[in-house]
Amino acid sequence: MAVILVHDNFDNQDSVGEDFAATARALGFYRLPTIGVMIQDAEFSRKNVYPTFLRTSPPYSHEANIVVKLIKELEYSQVIVATVFGDVNGEEFKTVFEEESKSNKITVQKYVSIYINDSLGNNIAEAFEETTSNIIILYAKPSKASKIIQIGLEVLGKDKVWIINEKASFATVPNGFLSVRLRKDPKAAFNDALLVIRSSGEYLLKLNQTSWPPENCHSIRENSEWIQHAGIGFYKHIISKKVLSANGEIKFNDKGDRITANYEVINKKNGEWQIVGNIANNGKLWITDKIEWINGIVKPQEIHLPEHLRVVAVPDPPFVYHIAVSGVEACKNISNVVINDVEVSGPWYPCFKRTNTTTTASFCCAGLAIDLIWYLSQPEDENAIKTNFTYVIYLNSTYGTPMFVEDKIILNGVTGELDSDMADLAIGALTINADREKYIDFTEPWMYHGIYIMEKYKPKDSPMESFSQPLKTSLWGAILLLVITIGCSIYALDYKSPFKKFYNKDDIVFEEHTALSEKEEASSVTFGEAMWFVWGVLLNSGVCEKTPRSFSARVLGLVWCGFCMIMVASYTANLAAFLVLDQPERGLSGITDPRLRNPSANYTFATVYDTNTYQYFKRSVELSTMFRKMEAHNVLEAETAINDLLNDTLDAFIWDSTRLEYEASKHCELRTRGSIFGRSGYGLGLQKNSPWTPHMTLAILKLSENGTLNMLNKKWIHDAGKIPCDVKDRTAPARLGLSNMRDIFILVVAGVFIGFLLSIIEAWYGRRKTNRQRQKQIAHRYADKWLKCCNMTIREYEMPSCKYSHNHLRIPQIQRDYQVCEAKSYHDLNRQYVINEVLRKKSQIIHGTNLIFRNSSTFIYCSRCRVSQKYLLF
Repeated sequence: MAVILVHDNFDNQDSVGEDFAATARALGFYRLPTIGVMIQDAEFSRKNVYPTFLRTSPPYSHEANIVVKLIKELEYSQVIVATVFGDVNGEEFKTVFEEESKSNKITVQKYVSIYINDSLGNNIAEAFEETTSNIIILYAKPSKASKIIQIGLEVLGKDKVWIINEKASFATVPNGFLSVRLRKDPKAAFNDALLVIRSSGEYLLKLNQTSWPPENCHSIRENSEWIQHAGIGFYKHIISKKVLSANGEIKFNDKGDRITANYEVINKKNGEWQIVGNIANNGKLWITDKIEWINGIVKPQEIHLPEHLRVVAVPDPPFVYHIAVSGVEACKNISNVVINDVEVSGPWYPCFKRTNTTTTASFCCAGLAIDLIWYLSQPEDENAIKTNFTYVIYLNSTYGTPMFVEDKIILNGVTGELDSDMADLAIGALTINADREKYIDFTEPWMYHGIYIMEKYKPKDSPMESFSQPLKTSLWGAILLLVITIGCSIYALDYKSPFKKFYNKDDIVFEEHTALSEKEEASSVTFGEAMWFVWGVLLNSGVCEKTPRSFSARVLGLVWCGFCMIMVASYTANLAAFLVLDQPERGLSGITDPRLRNPSANYTFATVYDTNTYQYFKRSVELSTMFRKMEAHNVLEAETAINDLLNDTLDAFIWDSTRLEYEASKHCELRTRGSIFGRSGYGLGLQKNSPWTPHMTLAILKLSENGTLNMLNKKWIHDAGKIPCDVKDRTAPARLGLSNMRDIFILVVAGVFIGFLLSIIEAWYGRRKTNRQRQKQIAHRYADKWLKCCNMTIREYEMPSCKYSHNHLRIPQIQRDYQVCEAKSYHDLNRQYVINEVLRKKSQIIHGTNLIFRNSSTFIYCSRCRVSQKYLLF
C-alpha cells in the first residue's frame, strides 16, 4: 500500500541520483504513496512528476528558514546570498530565503550566482564588488563548496561571516564557519516513515475490494478505481494526518514536504563541527555566545562601508562657494575671500569639475554643505561600524530632476550622477521629493525648509520738494506768475493814481527858509514794497511795510487777500491728505495674494528652472495660472533673479525659503513675504540601496542633537550679511517725523544762511552809502553857510553883494553844468561836486550877485579846515 525509499549514503553524495527519481516517478504513476527517507532534493517537490511522493526529512530549501532565524539571533540585517549557477536546490533555497527574509525584515544586498570555472577568483571579485555586507550565506554541493570557500577567503578576506548549508559542511571548511543540520539520522527518519504508514492504515480498511491497490504488475489497469481515485485519496489522507513521534509532531505541506523538524546550529572549532545552538520542533532558536569566528573571537561587523566616497555638490551659496585655482594645493593657503559681497571665512577644501570625460578643472570650495560633509566624515565614538571615510568633491551645475525626452526618462544634474554611478553621495540644497526618490535614496532631512516669496522693499521716501507735492507744478507756476502780475499791477495803479498827493508829507532836508531847502513830494509804493505786500499776504506773515495808497490798488489788494485765503486753505487740507496717504505700498500677503493669483501684465514673478519649486508649481493644478505666467520670466540661476529684483526688472522671486533668507541677510532692501508653503527638507542623496543611507541618517541625527547643524546654519545663513537689517514693519498709525518734513527745515536753514549772506552785503553797502551820505550832508551844510555869508536870496531882480568880494561884479548867467578847475584834494573836489549837484537839481538862477566865478577865483573861509580855499566855478 506504500513504498519507503531510503538514501543511506547521505554524507558523501551531492544528490540522491537518478535511481531514486526513476523509482519515485514510476510509483507515482501507479498512485502508490512513496515515502522518502533522507531524500531532500527539490526535484521531488514537483507534483506533476511525483504526484504521490512525501518525505519525513525536510527538503534542503527548508534550511533557509533556519538560516533566517540564525541571522536574526546574531543581530544582523543585511546579507548576501550566494549559490552555484545551475543548482536546482540552490535556486529553491534562494526562493524560500527571499520569502522569509521579507517577513523578518532582512535585507538581501545581492543574490550572487557563481560560475565554477578557471576564472572563479575573478567571478567572485566581480560579483561581490558592489556589496558591503559581511554576512555571506552560501548554498552549494560539497564538491563546489570547497573551491568557493577557498578562493572566497583569498578574495574577500577573513572579516566575513560564512553560513553554509548542511551539504556544504561536509566539504573542507576552515574554523569559524557556521552551518545548520538536521538533528535526526537516517534511522530516526525511517522510524518516522513507519509511524506515518501505520497511522494511515485505517483509510484502506474503508475501501472495498475493487478499490484496493494492485497486487502485481499484471493486474494493473489504467482506468482502475485505485489509479483514478483511491490512490490519490490515500496520499492526501497521509499528508493531512497528524502523527506524533518521539521527537515531536510530524506535519506535511501540500507538496508532501515535512515542515516540522529539529535542527542544530554548528560551528567549526579546532577542525571539528561543534553544536552551538539548536532549533526545537516549535521553531524557537537557542544559541550560545561561544562562537568562534573566522578572524578569531571578535564578532565581525554587519557591513563594511566604502572608505572613499565620491561626493557631488552644486555651487550654490551659502551651501557651496567656489573659486577657481591653478592647483588644489592653494586651498590650504586661502583664508577670507569676499564673494558676492559676503566674506567667506572657509575652511577651503579642494573640489573638481568635470570638463569632459577625461579632464577636470580645479577649484577650492567652502560653505555650509562643505562643512557638513567634513563633520559626517569624522569617526564616531562607541560605534561598532567604522563610519569615517575620505572623500573627493565634484561640482555639477544643477541638482537635477527626471525629464521626459523622446518617450524616455533622462536624469540630469547630481541626481543623474548618482543614478549612473558617477557619484556616491550628493550634498547641498537637494530637496527630497517623490520624483527623485524613484531613482536615488535620501537620508532623513538635515534641514527643513519650504517655499518663500521675496520682493524688494520700496519705501515712500520724502523728497526735498515734498512740501510742494500737494499742488501740481502747473498750479505752482500759475501762482508764481500771478504773484508777479499782482505785484506789478499794484505798483502801476498806485504810481499813476492822482490821489496820492493827499497822502504826501514834506521831507525837509535843510532848515526852513534856507536857500537850498526843498519840498519833495512823498513817493508812492515802490515796486519792492508792492512785491513785499503781495508775498506777505500770500504767506500770511503780516504786512508791516507801506500798503497801497490808491483806492484801485487797495481794491486789488483785497481781491488778492481773498484769493490767498482760499489757496492757503486748499493747500493745507491737501497737504494733510497727502501725508496720510503717502504710505509704503503694501507687500505681498503670500501665495494667495491677488497680484499672484490674478497676475497682470505689469507684475512679474519667477522661479528657477528644474528645481523643486519649479516642479511644485508644475504639478499643482491650483497654481497652473501662476505657472503659465512664470514661464516667461523663469531663470536658470538664482543669482539672475536676485539681480533682477535689485534692479527692479522683476517684482517677486519664488524659491526655497532657506536661500531667500540668506539673500535677505545680504540685501536689506529684499524682504520675504507671507508664510512658508510647500514644506519639505534637504536630504543627502545616495545611490539606490546604498549601505551608507542608514549610517548617514544616524550621523545627521547626532549632529542635530549636539547643536552642530544649528551652528552651521547660524554661521553660513543668518550671519552672512555684513550689517544687521531693520526689517520691522510699521504697525502703529502713521505719525509725522523729521524725514517727512525735513525739506521745510532745510528751507529755513537755507533762508538763514541766505539772510546772513545778504546781511553781510547789506552791511557793506550800507557802510559805503553812509560815508557818501555823510560827505553829502557836510557839503550841504557848507553850501548853506556859504550862501548865507553871501546874502544870497531867491527874490527876483535883487542884486545882493558878497561881503567877501573885492569887486562889484555884474550878474552872470549861471550854467547847469559846473566843473571844478582848481581842486587841491579829493575832499575839495567831492565837496564842490555836491554843491554843483544841489544847484543843478534846484535849477537855481542866482540874480544880482557881485561874485564872478567864471573869470577869477574866490576865497571862501572853511571853518572846519581853518584855511581859505580858492575855487573857480564855471
